[in-house]
Amino acid sequence: MSSKKLPLSGYRILDLTVMTAGPVGTMMLADIGADVIKIEELKGGELSRNMGTIYIEGESASFLSQNRNKRSVRLDLKQPAGRDTFLRMAKTADVVVENFRPGTVDRLGIGYEAVKAVNPDIIYASISAFGQTGPYAHLPANDPVIQALSGLMAMTGEADGDPVRIGNPLPDFNAAALMCFSVCASLLHRERTGEGQRLDLSLLGGAIFSTIPRDGETFRSGKAPQRFGSGHPAFAPYRNYKGSDGSYFFLSCFTEKFWSSLCDAVERPDLKKDPRFATNVVRCQNREQLDAELQATFSGRTTAAWMKSFEKHNVPGAPIQDLHQALRSDPQVAHNKTVVVLEHPAAGPFEMLAHPVNYRSTPAQYRTAAPRLGEHTFEVLGEFGFSPGEIDKLTQGGVVAGLDDTKS
Repeated sequence: MSSKKLPLSGYRILDLTVMTAGPVGTMMLADIGADVIKIEELKGGELSRNMGTIYIEGESASFLSQNRNKRSVRLDLKQPAGRDTFLRMAKTADVVVENFRPGTVDRLGIGYEAVKAVNPDIIYASISAFGQTGPYAHLPANDPVIQALSGLMAMTGEADGDPVRIGNPLPDFNAAALMCFSVCASLLHRERTGEGQRLDLSLLGGAIFSTIPRDGETFRSGKAPQRFGSGHPAFAPYRNYKGSDGSYFFLSCFTEKFWSSLCDAVERPDLKKDPRFATNVVRCQNREQLDAELQATFSGRTTAAWMKSFEKHNVPGAPIQDLHQALRSDPQVAHNKTVVVLEHPAAGPFEMLAHPVNYRSTPAQYRTAAPRLGEHTFEVLGEFGFSPGEIDKLTQGGVVAGLDDTKS
């Protein structure tokens, strides 16, 4: 399929984002056709190019994993000529996305009002930790700081243990998804009304929104959710257990039907008749006794054997896999084509996660691997109407740079 037929083909996005939330979001937009132009610092480029511990031929695995389908322009926004160059590009762009600390883009002269002055129809999305205003807006923060503040960390971990950081950067990915949603909604609004707008997204807002339905329980009980380890405050049995081989699996009985099916799967009809376990409410009240009964039963067979029994009796459950197992050996993950391979000019073949939505008529495309720093500077400037002479002047003035001097 031609990229011209993708949902966002024809839309141009100037991407000022760094780290994870912004780059992942703009990558998702690029996957469905948007022309995402990544504006990077002259020296070193975007922060994630030089972060992490795994590098392939000098290229950061972190950067490679979240910047496919983009073009890279090296531009010094701290110089007046850099600001003017950006605003000239923004004049004909559709979207600007940034995730600097609030106030940074305004100090650089490329904030929403400055861009709106040259392009009244612009959609300008700002992702920040706490929002553009408020008592915390000026503070530095990242994903785990937001996990701590939002309540996510406090509800994660064993009941008698410490709060635990969630293993993946959930607030970052909430913000990335919400940015994609809001940009697409704003483009649709502009198509209907001709109006652009400013979008203010925060990791904190997305993280707290993700606590649904724990929020309802908290509002009505007046108490914060307890930590239950892998368990759940409102369902039982609903946690991990261990098979006879020592491997773990997760069991999820969130309806009475599944509870009845589980009793059949484990050949324990007595559990159905036990008044301690008659309903989900009393099972939650007696979860310790219930867990002891079930774990004693589960210790009699391997996890694989229990999975077969669960499948036969229609019981929700799964072996607890690590990420390597999920990516490398899980048949459903493979069937869903979750991993794609792109060829990078320096790193070579690079495996990465595919776009998470299966658009049946307009599937996401994987056109190029993450760009090398400054790889498209001169190409992009030419497309925005800069003459060869103007580009030479900007290059000589240290305002822009291309690929040849990426190590400077």
